[in-house]
Amino acid sequence: MSNTGVFAVIMAGGRGTRFWPASTNARPKQFMDLLGGGTMLQKTAGRFAGITGSDRVLVVTGASHKELVKLQLPLLPENNLLQEPVGRNTAACIGWAAETLRRRGYGESIMVVAASDHRIEPVEGFEETVRNAVTLAEKGYLCTIGITPDYAATGYGYLQTGEEIKPGRRVKSFREKPDEQTASMYLKSGDYLWNSGMFIWKVSSFLEELKKYMPQLYRGILQLPDTTSPSEDAYGALQSQSIDYGVMEKTNKAVVVPALFQWSDIGDWPGAGRAGVSKGSSMFLDSENVLVYDETDRLTVVVGLSNVSVVSTDKALLVMADSDAQKVREVVSRLEKTRPDLV
Repeated sequence: MSNTGVFAVIMAGGRGTRFWPASTNARPKQFMDLLGGGTMLQKTAGRFAGITGSDRVLVVTGASHKELVKLQLPLLPENNLLQEPVGRNTAACIGWAAETLRRRGYGESIMVVAASDHRIEPVEGFEETVRNAVTLAEKGYLCTIGITPDYAATGYGYLQTGEEIKPGRRVKSFREKPDEQTASMYLKSGDYLWNSGMFIWKVSSFLEELKKYMPQLYRGILQLPDTTSPSEDAYGALQSQSIDYGVMEKTNKAVVVPALFQWSDIGDWPGAGRAGVSKGSSMFLDSENVLVYDETDRLTVVVGLSNVSVVSTDKALLVMADSDAQKVREVVSRLEKTRPDLV
């Protein structure tokens, strides 16, 4: 391999708590086949086949899921599997991956950071979007991918776009998940894109901004031993912060390119329903916008309900109003104290 080119960094360390009861500590959602044709992790890695090749893909995951990753991505070089002993949010995850690449002599290479749980189609559109972003990353910009909104979503963060820098635009501001009225205003203005959470930048350019805006984390990452499995004491001491808060909202080098593909952040069960996820045998009467995901062989019948999710496993049944999807985290938190065998 040369010391330039493009690398993919796949973040696969989440617990997927909003996907309980199907997603558990032993098998988080990124290791599930939700859409058919492979797990979320396998689909994400496969998306990079025409961009990086298998030897230029790095996966950052929880140490307890090392064997799951190896089983699902048998061509992944073991040296490219970075194992977090404890989660420290996205800034630490991405910073560690960047420093790993720099130590290996790839400081002038481009890294594409992607989550392991997004639905993206078609692959050709993804590849073209990444190529567009790479042209900006090569000039020193920190590039993210923005999704053109097609409805007033309240579950996504937004990017306010500024002056044109072909083939993208400057990011004028990052906006948190809005209420419905604000989301409608964003949609009507045409100046906002959904924040996809995907990033493209030169390794050295990103580390410079990390050093500038998160010096404590930067120093901590430099002090990590040169290993793919640091100790819990060493990694757990890193500052815990998201990359958006820590760097992207502060840097003056942030730009965005519009996605040339369809995208869904399958972050919860309602999002999964919008992406076409379903499983099992079901029947509906006077019902709409209902997701059924049943891992048993039972028939699920839904009568007179709308905007609900029904998720069934051999251990638990979840019946949830979609408007309360965020509360599944609270359910998991309670079960961790009372029924840890279920999470």
